[in-house]
Amino acid sequence: MSKAKDLLNLTGRLKLEDKAALLRERFQDKPDFTISDAASVLQEKQSTLYWTLHKLTQGGYISRTGQGLYSFQNRGAESIQPILSTLASRILNVLGETGHDFFISGLDILTVFMDHVPETYPVLLFAGKSVVDEIADILSRNKIDVVPYTNIKDYSAIRRMSSVGELVLLIPTQEFAYAANGLATFEKAFVDLYYEVSRRNYPLSIQELVRIYLNMRRRMSLNTNRMVKIASRRNIQQDIRYIVEHDAITDAAMEFVDNLRR
Repeated sequence: MSKAKDLLNLTGRLKLEDKAALLRERFQDKPDFTISDAASVLQEKQSTLYWTLHKLTQGGYISRTGQGLYSFQNRGAESIQPILSTLASRILNVLGETGHDFFISGLDILTVFMDHVPETYPVLLFAGKSVVDEIADILSRNKIDVVPYTNIKDYSAIRRMSSVGELVLLIPTQEFAYAANGLATFEKAFVDLYYEVSRRNYPLSIQELVRIYLNMRRRMSLNTNRMVKIASRRNIQQDIRYIVEHDAITDAAMEFVDNLRR
């Protein structure tokens, strides 16, 4: 009798790693498995099953590859490369020679997950606080329009400018842990873009941001714990936690919160 069969009658008392072992024995060689597949192995009630799959995903045992689809075959972000706008590519080339600390984030990193990419959009450029003024001067000398972050309460004013898509929003930072070679990680880019869209009226719809997020989950193994940690630096961790854990939230809980907010 296999280990999985030995454990099958004990699933109610199993540790998370034991549940992962049960599923791995059945599905490790398959591209994907469904919620129904998992239910046939774990024999848990639906609410418990959803929570189990959520915790297995967060713990890195499995990857969520689509709506109701999971896999033991990790699809890493390293196989996906950002597609930078012409402006972002220019910025990278100009600043790459300076030795200054900077990285490009937001939509430039995430357009690879979009079905319809805007022709132009403001570039989110983060730079070390001590070199922000110097970087702004370097970009201006290279005929790249820069808007200091502190000069914009929201995007409604620059939205009316004809050059809105050719603008660089220069944001001072001291956090470079989630960027490499001048580019933010996918998790960092999403959190930054979500902040700009939800808090500062960045010219991108929430619906498009949702599509980006769903495509990210479908195509790669998102590190949701990292996303929440990044979000805490911008004080939006409650938002991001709610987003990444929404699969595990019951309809009753959502209804309860909706009533609380009325």
